Amino acid sequence: MKLFFRYTIPGLMFFIVQLVGLFLVLWLYDLYQPAAFFYIILLDTIALIIYLSYRFFSMLPLLKRLQNPITSVAEPIRPGSEEPIAAAVEQFLERQQTIFRNSLFAERRKEKERHRYVDQWIHQMKTPLSVIELILEHPGEDYRTDLRHEVERLRTGLDQMLYSSRLEAIETDLKAEQLNLRILVMDIINQEKRLFVKNKVYPKLEIEPSLYVYTDAKWFRFLLLQLLTNAVKYTTGHGKEVLIRAVERDGQVVLTLIDDGVGIPKRDLPRVFNAFFTGENGRRYGESTGMGLYFVWQVCTKLGHEIELDSLEGQGTTCRLKLVGGRTDD
Repeated sequence: MKLFFRYTIPGLMFFIVQLVGLFLVLWLYDLYQPAAFFYIILLDTIALIIYLSYRFFSMLPLLKRLQNPITSVAEPIRPGSEEPIAAAVEQFLERQQTIFRNSLFAERRKEKERHRYVDQWIHQMKTPLSVIELILEHPGEDYRTDLRHEVERLRTGLDQMLYSSRLEAIETDLKAEQLNLRILVMDIINQEKRLFVKNKVYPKLEIEPSLYVYTDAKWFRFLLLQLLTNAVKYTTGHGKEVLIRAVERDGQVVLTLIDDGVGIPKRDLPRVFNAFFTGENGRRYGESTGMGLYFVWQVCTKLGHEIELDSLEGQGTTCRLKLVGGRTDD
């Protein structure tokens, strides 16, 4: 009742001002008759009471709903009023509640995914630590090489965890700039040359020195390293190659990575960018979190790049990145 009274105060004030104005007009023009004026006030008051009563009872379901405490986020708002404003408010609150619930469920889903990824990451990090302990207890002739390999696995895992934690706030960490694509790719290859040598996979570069792209150097390194690591992982063997090629097309630079590895089964292709999807290759060729390509897709989306992936089982995989760029001599 108090809420409705506060709602009607402006209307009541206008009603009183209107009566005062009517009285002044009648009095100034010498038309004032007490009986007639009292009759006008009586009729207007009765009409106002009828109107306010109608508004009160039409808005009563909404008023009761607003005064009742909310006990759950998922508690629905039950429409129970024929009054247009009350119905509109109820619909607005219901839409707002739906958006909030969807946001809350999305955050909970992300949190579950994060916990799942952390659990898998911890499990994977235990393996190189166990291997390092065994190497230290029983060092062999190539123990330095073995130690370096396990430390590299730890470093790669830590880097991926670090980037995954920054991924949600990537917008605050972006610095787009014009970068020479060949130099950028060569730096990444040189940084990871042990990965290629150990797996007997060799990079073949076909990128003109004049090509440039607009991107964030740090995040581009991350996504390209993920793609190269996957290509090497599934192309292990003497004499194998990973071709890295780039061409300029209509204001875009298309960077293509082609390997002649095991390929991806056709049934797995539509799901390779899904979180935690390891597929047949991930289960067959070693430990896999199923998050590498998911992170790549997320970074590409944030940077405004496009990514496409084609593969034939037993013949290899082709991955294309479409970047904003061109030639310096244009």
